[in-house]
Amino acid sequence: MNKKLSLVLVSCSLALSACIKPYQPNIQQGNIINNSDLREIRYGMSKQEVLFILGTPMVIDPFNQQRWDYFFSNRNQRKKETDQRLITAMFDGDKLVSLSGDVDLSNVQSLEPSTEDRQHGGTVITEPTQREKGLFNRLGLFKKKDKIKKKTDG
Repeated sequence: MNKKLSLVLVSCSLALSACIKPYQPNIQQGNIINNSDLREIRYGMSKQEVLFILGTPMVIDPFNQQRWDYFFSNRNQRKKETDQRLITAMFDGDKLVSLSGDVDLSNVQSLEPSTEDRQHGGTVITEPTQREKGLFNRLGLFKKKDKIKKKTDG
């Protein structure tokens, strides 16, 4: 009897340990490229203005100092998905002459806000939610109905 009990306990502990996954944080690399920042870019801007808006480029080509590459990668460990964005800025002297990659400067004004637009310091800003208290309330059983009193002017 003792052997059967220990066998059951060992098998239950192995089954439960297979359900537990360690926390794996999302991995961000490169410059966060916001659509709101891209809307501010205009042809003819100086390198300093582009540097101020987009930040330091990930790669400045050592053989072509007029090309700046901005790369952003976000790996979601839970979904096993990777979002990537690559923007290449080309300059003629000190002036921006082209922007290519995942976005075209001709339609940058129509870009919708990206998820990176809601980020600040690596923290995603979300709407606060109030969790229902109690199991029966969450299931919708025995839910109290709110009484709303109407004010009449007069």
